[in-house]
Amino acid sequence: MKTLKYKITINQPVAVVFEKITNKTVYPEWAKAWGEGMTFSGEWKEGSHISFFDTSGQGTKAVVESIKPNESIKMKHVAMVEDGNKEVQELDETMQKWLGSREEYFFESVGDNKTDVTIVIEADEAFEPMMQAWNKALVYLKDICEA
Repeated sequence: MKTLKYKITINQPVAVVFEKITNKTVYPEWAKAWGEGMTFSGEWKEGSHISFFDTSGQGTKAVVESIKPNESIKMKHVAMVEDGNKEVQELDETMQKWLGSREEYFFESVGDNKTDVTIVIEADEAFEPMMQAWNKALVYLKDICEA
């Protein structure tokens, strides 16, 4: 497993940034870094599952291990999903490497109405090129929050 970190400062209070990153309507606007039409299903609630999909309905399912509003979100990827949010039973080698990956979001107030957002990904090094999209996603998030 490799640990990857991505960070940006957004000129908005933590509560605004946290709401935007978890808002289902806003999600496609910043998650387009991985492709147009990205969406999710589920609740940002401790113990809940959230599935993240591309336009073909393919994606990944994560369990929300902990969520502290305006502070942090910690998730672990537990399954691959296909159209209809059905778990994929026969996983190829790449899919198997993804399971167990961790995704953590940290929000820190830094001065008047500014928030540092740090994303920490712990995944097999094979996913590092795909995770580089976080750099673009955070710029999109910043633009959305500051608009």
